[in-house]
Amino acid sequence: MTGPNRADVGAMANLLKALNGDKSGLKAQTEAQQSQGGNEIVDVSPGVKTADIKAMENIMRNFQSATSNVAQKVATTINESKKTEKGVQVGFYSVEKTPETSFNIVDSRTNDTLFEDLRAYETAYVIVHHLNEGKKINSQEITKVISTNAVFEKFYFDALQHKNTYKQAKKRGDLGKMDIAEARFSRAKAEAWNAKKQVNEIYEAVSNQKPLI
Repeated sequence: MTGPNRADVGAMANLLKALNGDKSGLKAQTEAQQSQGGNEIVDVSPGVKTADIKAMENIMRNFQSATSNVAQKVATTINESKKTEKGVQVGFYSVEKTPETSFNIVDSRTNDTLFEDLRAYETAYVIVHHLNEGKKINSQEITKVISTNAVFEKFYFDALQHKNTYKQAKKRGDLGKMDIAEARFSRAKAEAWNAKKQVNEIYEAVSNQKPLI
């Protein structure tokens, strides 16, 4: 089975830019804001929270717990998964956890990074599953989960940005901007939650070998 070529990778990169914009600027801004307030994860569970918002529940699952279930859920058409120093190996590909609690997908045969900084483990799992089935990076199945994940990540980073804006306004005692930031955070959080639910549905369909509609 041959792996994705560089043309495929480039095509998917262009698709991601079209779907989610050039995320480099937003990512850099978010990292800069997080360096001031700590490396935080936003809670996108239903309900509006105050400034001291707890970490997002069920969005970034505990990595060890997630990887321990992969071998049981992975399709019989691909090789059994095994843990590595950086993450988990599934067939010809590895899912590696980064220090920023995101996930990269690496082709173990070439050591090429095909996807990087995915915020949801479920997205990485689905992509690896389809790659091991021989599907191309720009296939309908992989495009579907990438598109859904792009929506999730957009609102995820929007929520982070509004959360930090709220905190800065609170330090200044600017009640007006606090109200605006909280309202925007609430909307972004709700949209991120809805998109993450769709990612989870795709993941469950694949892990349980159900047809994707």
